[in-house]
Amino acid sequence: MNSLIRKIFKTFFSIAATFFLFLVIISISLYIYIGKGLEFEINKSNSAVASLSKQYNIDFDPSSTINLVADTDRVDVYLLLKNITINKSNESFLKANNASLRTSLSYTNIMLLGSNLFSTEKILYSLIDSINIHLNEPVLNIKHLNSLNNTNSSKGSQFFPLSIKADNGILFDGDLEIGQFSMAVDLNQFDNASDIQSYSIHLESHKDFPADYIGQFFEEVVLLQDKNETVYFDINIKDEEVATPENTQILNGILRVRDTKMDLERFPVELKPEPIRNLNLDLNIIDNIGQINFLGSVTNPKIKLKLQKKPNLQIAGSINFQEILEPYLDLTVNGTDIYFAKLENNNLNGITDLMVSISGKNVLDLAGELNIKKSNGFLVPLTNSTFETQHTIKKENDE
Repeated sequence: MNSLIRKIFKTFFSIAATFFLFLVIISISLYIYIGKGLEFEINKSNSAVASLSKQYNIDFDPSSTINLVADTDRVDVYLLLKNITINKSNESFLKANNASLRTSLSYTNIMLLGSNLFSTEKILYSLIDSINIHLNEPVLNIKHLNSLNNTNSSKGSQFFPLSIKADNGILFDGDLEIGQFSMAVDLNQFDNASDIQSYSIHLESHKDFPADYIGQFFEEVVLLQDKNETVYFDINIKDEEVATPENTQILNGILRVRDTKMDLERFPVELKPEPIRNLNLDLNIIDNIGQINFLGSVTNPKIKLKLQKKPNLQIAGSINFQEILEPYLDLTVNGTDIYFAKLENNNLNGITDLMVSISGKNVLDLAGELNIKKSNGFLVPLTNSTFETQHTIKKENDE
């Protein structure tokens, strides 16, 4: 999760980095005259601004401005970029109606920054006061997120505090609109690395969000969709102490899926996976603890679909999201009149009731009992039985 956030805000930081050099140069040149405040348009015809804009793939409206107001011992800076666009792989990665940047610089630090900049062509980050970036109605496309460099660079000792806030944004993945988001991130920005201190992200689904977008994250799921399905989620994740070694992130939210169909690639045991129709799912998460209720109808290929409306499979229990990428499951599965067939020979089939307990994280422990109601094709008819097995849902080093 932190890796994802770092990739997102690394692009936001380029807004500050692109124009900070420009800001220092202007401040040094004019700080004597800005006691009453000065406003400039950021003109991309200026070679320095054009070069920096090209370097960071940033475009903006020519009416964008920078305001400098002098106080007794410092200069307050307000940068407003209108209709800003940041591109990745020749496509829009981030758009916003406007992006504002606020900071302050003491006169002493302005001179020290300028002196060091002209002599070494580097910025002494420790001389920079906190910078606040606010994005209004941003449109963020995460399609090219994995193409962003996320190597663990050496942090060094020079950094400045950076706060980023985005309101009323829209999140896309390619052409798919995921939903509306807002976020706030506080971090320490080094030359080639960032150290997140805290973050909060809120995301609410778009009305046409497809269930199969969720299904793609589970390798056992071949397809998760139906023409009449509806999906709604509203989630918030925050971590106010990212730098601590303890796991301090907190997840809250709801997920509701109605009337979809799930096709599985395989079952934990060597049985032919039948589609689960009329699938309904409710997941409510409060402070990392989720309560889940799953209802569906396991398809019996020997019965007409219109006669299989009644749910015969339920999964209920809790999910602990303390480790959000490795949640702990504690679930109970109950099934009535569940059709099954051997994977290698569908003529070996039957009907059973079942009850299974599932617990664990990456490797699940399964224990249950089968009440065989009918078996076909077996040399010896199947009888009621109990079983214990394990199922791996996440391989080691699997992202």
